[in-house]
Amino acid sequence: MKIIITTTQAGREPNNLLKSFIDESMLSFVERRRKALPMLMEEHQADAVIVWRAEGPVLYSGHDMEEFYFHPSMAKNRLSSLRKLALPDPFINACGLKRDSTVLDCTMGRGADAIAASYICGSGKVLGLESVFAIALVMKWGMKLYRSRMPWLDEAIHGIKVEYADHNTYLKEAKDNSFDIVYFDPMFRQPRHKSQPISPLRQLADHRPLETSAIREACRVARKKVVVKETFSSGEFERLGFKKIMGSHHNPINYGVIEL
Repeated sequence: MKIIITTTQAGREPNNLLKSFIDESMLSFVERRRKALPMLMEEHQADAVIVWRAEGPVLYSGHDMEEFYFHPSMAKNRLSSLRKLALPDPFINACGLKRDSTVLDCTMGRGADAIAASYICGSGKVLGLESVFAIALVMKWGMKLYRSRMPWLDEAIHGIKVEYADHNTYLKEAKDNSFDIVYFDPMFRQPRHKSQPISPLRQLADHRPLETSAIREACRVARKKVVVKETFSSGEFERLGFKKIMGSHHNPINYGVIEL
């Protein structure tokens, strides 16, 4: 996928932040010159374009030019319920997260679970891997630039380290017992089309199913648990060797847990 970088229509010369973004991504920057994004992409034979905004980068791709950017809405709602109403969070419970637990999120995506983990575990305790370069780039810089009026949310977001990496390769190279929890949330084998927030992500995401070898490596890397999020009816828990399943009969999403 060829990706170019540009500014908004009102954007001027690249500032220091944008220059750092361009240097890290090693993508080509093109001047906007009042042109529409599809025209800009056609001129430069690009498959996608990242528009730099002050609040973070926005990726446009596909024929319908769906936009993908970082926003913590799902995590914010979950954590607000946890803080105000003490409602249980199935992900936190399945992983058994505590203060100072260390978590490797192998399939970070939009980062909702990574943010929840960072809130519970503390800053610097969560590493999120993303195998799709464009997603990793947008998420890393979107998280870095995100600011709200909720210090607890900002601290959780800014405490996550994001790395562009394929989890299969990363796990093979990781040391034994280097994280408390290794977590997987792959794209569901049976998509839940009602989940609108992940629609742009689904176009970009890595759709490969988890490999049994990744679960074996995860059991070596994790000190306490390996956890997979999936729909109960998908058959993935059985295929991957998970015998302990946590979740509600009223919710199609469950968690497979291997305790070590």
